Amino acid sequence: MSQLNLNRPDELQRDCVDDFFEDFRDAYEQCETTLIELEQNPQQSELLHGIFRVVHTIKGNLGFIGLFSLIPLLQSLEDVLDDIRKGRMAYDSALCDVIQLTLDRTQQWVEASIANEPKPLSTTSLQQICQRLTGLASTDERSREQRIRHILGLLDPEHPQGLAITADVLPDTVSQSTVDDADLSASSAIAACRRLLQYYGIRMDADLEFFIQLIPALEQRHPRWLGRTARQLFLVLEMNRLAGNKESANKEPGNKVDTLQLAVAVMLHDLGMSFLPLNMLDAQGLADPAQLTVWLRHADMGASLVASSPRWQDAAAMIWQHHEHHDGTGFPDGLDGGDISEGAKLLLIADAFDNIANDGDRSEQRKISLIKALQHINSGSGTRYDPDWVGIFSEVIKLHRQHFQR
Repeated sequence: MSQLNLNRPDELQRDCVDDFFEDFRDAYEQCETTLIELEQNPQQSELLHGIFRVVHTIKGNLGFIGLFSLIPLLQSLEDVLDDIRKGRMAYDSALCDVIQLTLDRTQQWVEASIANEPKPLSTTSLQQICQRLTGLASTDERSREQRIRHILGLLDPEHPQGLAITADVLPDTVSQSTVDDADLSASSAIAACRRLLQYYGIRMDADLEFFIQLIPALEQRHPRWLGRTARQLFLVLEMNRLAGNKESANKEPGNKVDTLQLAVAVMLHDLGMSFLPLNMLDAQGLADPAQLTVWLRHADMGASLVASSPRWQDAAAMIWQHHEHHDGTGFPDGLDGGDISEGAKLLLIADAFDNIANDGDRSEQRKISLIKALQHINSGSGTRYDPDWVGIFSEVIKLHRQHFQR
């Protein structure tokens, strides 16, 4: 607890820390309320001024209790807020998450320092967050979005938009400062998926190692795909876990769908899509009949590649059917209801939800809200989507709402 040792009597240090927390709690509650208002009124300059003042106050108070190592983090956040206030960058929901998570980690860091416990962020992570916050307004739109995802991943590795960058996923011989954003994105995408596989009890082997190494190349095929494998893995595996627990109310909890086959299907379900021309990935083949015919074959292409291994027949079936609809209006075979594999039903929901929640007019930096994405899935219950899985999906979103908020 050396950071708090400023040659002052212990009781004085204790009083300073108590005063800090009292002020911090008031400031945090004020900031949280203001952020909610900003979601509804992002153009209200006075709301932004209020958040700026809160962050500035907290930054100053950190010095009084000796936590100088945290001041650069708050200063970087203050600089971002100043850029927003001056019209150099638009406020959006991702930046809202950055502000909230930064304040959360600040509080946790102070508590850990007092208790002489491990900090919520490593020194390396702290430096990387500050580095990516600095000059955020001066970067182009795609680089800015990538930076924000990296920041969210560092602040909260489970954040659905996050691409965490940690020293343990980079070669020891490579300097952090010499690794470009593409390399960091590749490493963090793999690391995020590894953590999820481990969390859900899936052991790595040669096949999974090969599949997981494909993820960065697939995600970098289109800007909207960045980070989506980890997002969809979490949603699908958590839905499967919850459904298994419901079915197993009187016995040991399990999973409704084979977890290993399901995870492979999630990682590779758009393998065929990645072979399509880039100009079709946005239009999804819907611009003209010729393109539509090609686009409709992507599930067939991906499933055929995966089915070449006898081990992954179930995963291949999920991939083949992941555009089939509950009412029989999907493709490629027009299957309905009970003829569609459970894994394919899960994939359809996760794929649609992720596409909607991360879609929008990028020139206006507009994102469709979580609520609208949730409403879209629920409105398709019984027609496009299996109603039982829609119910499970809604429960997962409610249980983990903070991880899905944009």
